[in-house]
Amino acid sequence: MRRWRLNSGYCGTTDQRRTKAGTIPALKHYIERDLGEFSFLAPGDWTPAQITTELWLDAADASTITLNGSTVSQWNDKSGNGRNATQATAANQPTYIANSINGKSALDWDGVNDSMAVSGAISTTLHSVMSEDDTHSIAMVLAADVISNSPVILHVPESTWEFLIEINSSGGGLYWGYTTTAFRIYSTGGFGSITRPTFFVLTKSGANTGDAYSEGSLISSYSGNFGATPTMTSNFLIGSYSTASYNYNGRIAEIIISKETWDTQTRQRVEGYLIS
Repeated sequence: MRRWRLNSGYCGTTDQRRTKAGTIPALKHYIERDLGEFSFLAPGDWTPAQITTELWLDAADASTITLNGSTVSQWNDKSGNGRNATQATAANQPTYIANSINGKSALDWDGVNDSMAVSGAISTTLHSVMSEDDTHSIAMVLAADVISNSPVILHVPESTWEFLIEINSSGGGLYWGYTTTAFRIYSTGGFGSITRPTFFVLTKSGANTGDAYSEGSLISSYSGNFGATPTMTSNFLIGSYSTASYNYNGRIAEIIISKETWDTQTRQRVEGYLIS
């Protein structure tokens, strides 16, 4: 059974996703020579619980959702870090939609005032994970309803700059990182139609380099000088921006954040998990 059925035809690298180490030819080599010990992972067996995550929000897991009628007041973090996303104001809560993507649930933001926040000390810690000087990786499954306003998916207000992930309205490209002279990954056409269910992975390998993958394909890379890390001035926000006209309008099914740069095998396992 597939997890998020996406209209891309992408199926990942089966050899990489089904073994703990190496490809099938490499596995055959080790078996023939009685070298090492291997176990197989069938499609659907691997989950992000097998890597270190800083934040893991999974709308398909109903036990992580606190409903307020048809809207969501809390979305619990599965990373074990307690970084739960909350919204106390009913009018600003995203709507819970069952059977949204491949029969699995998602949260729907209205693009007007819906917002969730990871707040307090845990927000500060999460922000430090995402700082421009650190390595990190991010994976998401979403389907935007409107992209004409360059909707912001994640946003952290800063004293001078700001961290954000947004969909650029010019062709559904991706903008990721700190604004002004800071870190950004951008592609004008890599996402195709962002209004259908789409998954992407962002990997940052250091202070000056990063890659963006859309549905398993590299769409953009960045290398440059990102300057000093700004100071966070507010909560880590999901689906909203300080100016409401940029709020996200659409569904978000899953968010995974790690403090590691995922190598090819790990990235493909994450991608395989997202579409299984």
